[in-house]
Amino acid sequence: MKMFQSHMIVLVAGLFALQMAVVCAVLRRSPGMEPSGLTAWALGDLMAASAAAMPALAEFAGYWLAADAVDMALFSGISLMAAGTRHFAGKPGHASTLLVVNLVLGAAIAGGTWWPHAGWLEALRPWMPAALGFGQVLLLLDLVRSVVPVLAQKRGTGRFAALSLVLIAAGCAGLNAWNLAGSVVQPGVPGPLAQDGSLVVLNVFAMVGLSVSFALMTHDRLRRMLERKASHDDLTGLLARGAFWQQLEAAIGQADRQGKPLTVAFIDLDHFKAINDVYGHLAGDSVLRHCAGLLRKTAGSQDIIGRLGGEEFALVMPGTTLERGRATSLRLSTAVRNTPCPSEPDAIAYTVSIGMAQREPSETVENLMRRADQALYDAKQAGRNCVSLHRVGMPWHGASAGEPTHWRQRATS
Repeated sequence: MKMFQSHMIVLVAGLFALQMAVVCAVLRRSPGMEPSGLTAWALGDLMAASAAAMPALAEFAGYWLAADAVDMALFSGISLMAAGTRHFAGKPGHASTLLVVNLVLGAAIAGGTWWPHAGWLEALRPWMPAALGFGQVLLLLDLVRSVVPVLAQKRGTGRFAALSLVLIAAGCAGLNAWNLAGSVVQPGVPGPLAQDGSLVVLNVFAMVGLSVSFALMTHDRLRRMLERKASHDDLTGLLARGAFWQQLEAAIGQADRQGKPLTVAFIDLDHFKAINDVYGHLAGDSVLRHCAGLLRKTAGSQDIIGRLGGEEFALVMPGTTLERGRATSLRLSTAVRNTPCPSEPDAIAYTVSIGMAQREPSETVENLMRRADQALYDAKQAGRNCVSLHRVGMPWHGASAGEPTHWRQRATS
């Protein structure tokens, strides 16, 4: 009866492992999740389910189970999980090395079953459980090493999932090491946890727990990818209009609380329709990406960059006065003019017009954006390829970007 209950517990663990294999396979089908290591984890869960099924099948079906086959299946499963975790963390993997190790150990176990009178295999057999146990401990510690750096990059659910994976892997490694110590002291004698099958149950349930944690980590990555896709422009990778507007309102709220200035710049590519007509829309897309890249290089680390639509971009500079913002805009205008967009057969030269406004105390977002838009219109009227400033009650024209010291006031009615 006790043996029956033990087999049932292992089979239940195997069913959980099988279910986690399905979960990992389903997650892998989500767009963008192919290179996340989920395939290796799904296969690792299948190996854990196989390891759980082996003792029960050997007991009830009556076939002869190869010695150490269960430990070998667990070792292979953890190997796959370790390789998948390295892939997820963006670390160079050792998949080929692990494959070779698994093949060698598997061949030695199979050889010990099929050729029981081979002398060198007989000499290796007492040490095989210790070798597999030692390998499992190393692989579990490699899981910990791969995930610990990810903790600092995660927030919320992702961090909790990564922490739980680290704790489960470290705890399982510790228990396996304790069992391994007993088998090393007496070669050929199972360790204290392996004598009644408890170690198999422990390892299978641990692999299920690790799979749950890893699935939560990948789900958190998928959620963040979808959030980024919804809030960022597909072509340039900059904030989309709605997300940009939200961050602008948040920056204005922070500026009010801290009593700091805030400056907004509208950037428009000059004669962009002509670029599309002459070079084609694919080249036009390249120019937009090129301009976005120069914007990222020019902007400060705290600045907010967005694509408002078409060829129009916007830059929010928290804690920046209009004069300091003008210097940033002039650097951007100069960089654009001096750095044509790479293209075949010839690079595409283009310029930008920039309109700027500094927020006044208690000024609404809408009014600030209207003033920046008016400054952009003034820059275009002034001949394009220039920076124009707009002050409350005092509209200004900007001079050419090449002549930043010459600024003239626009006549007012």
